[in-house]
Amino acid sequence: MLYQHYIDNAELDRQVMFGGENVTLEKILKDDKEYFNKLPTSLLSVGSDAKTVKSEKIEVKTGIMYLAQADMLTKKTLCAFAELAGCKNDCLIHAGRLGMKHATRAIIRRTLLYLYQREMFDNMLKNEIMKLSFEHGDKLAIRLNGTSDIDFDYIIKEFKNVQFYDYTKILPRVSNNKLKNYDLTYSFSPYSKKSLQHGREAVKQKFKIAVAFNTKNSKGDTLKIPDKLFGRKIVSFDDTDARFLDKESSIGYLTRKGSSVNVRQAENKIKDSFFITEANLKELQV
Repeated sequence: MLYQHYIDNAELDRQVMFGGENVTLEKILKDDKEYFNKLPTSLLSVGSDAKTVKSEKIEVKTGIMYLAQADMLTKKTLCAFAELAGCKNDCLIHAGRLGMKHATRAIIRRTLLYLYQREMFDNMLKNEIMKLSFEHGDKLAIRLNGTSDIDFDYIIKEFKNVQFYDYTKILPRVSNNKLKNYDLTYSFSPYSKKSLQHGREAVKQKFKIAVAFNTKNSKGDTLKIPDKLFGRKIVSFDDTDARFLDKESSIGYLTRKGSSVNVRQAENKIKDSFFITEANLKELQV
């Protein structure tokens, strides 16, 4: 039984934001035994989130996988740089549909399968990729790290004719990537000295870089996205999610998701942020 396997092996004392309150993983499991005794309906979703669906206008169908972020379910983090990049609290997993109770429950079930039944997880994932490849052909792109930062090279190697892509905050993953069908965009953060150092190295190496700005470009936002960053022209990464079609040395901006104007305006005063704010923008323009 999957449920009993999770009860026996999972870190049941992990505190999880679930339906607007902090509860233990143990309670979540025990309150829904039947659900967690079943395999996930699917590991990949297509056309179900606002960002990747934008790529359909350029005839790209994206299969994306959402797993629990960072140390949500395990001390062995699934996002190795989340703490140093300052993005754990502002992760997309807390925003929009992903923050809803039913979505969190599905994310937990997928992640438990990954953590404690890896062979079953891998087989299910490979079968889904194969089916989507048959269905969408050359139009298919797969993003395995929607809310995680895991090395899935061992999966990607098996599908040489499928385009994979991800964002990552782990610089060596970009510099060491040798897979022709895997495109990686470095996700920049000025939060810590270490993340800033890695970001500047990514600029120096002319890697593709995504930068999140603390604005939605709405009427109440005072932060304006500049034409240049690090002395290089900045383009929009909000139009589509198909990063593998961008130039290798592109620097692109992403506007902030799932926040209010009041929150953004208050955080514009913070220099050590995952986002580009009014307080740290000036030093990043040179």
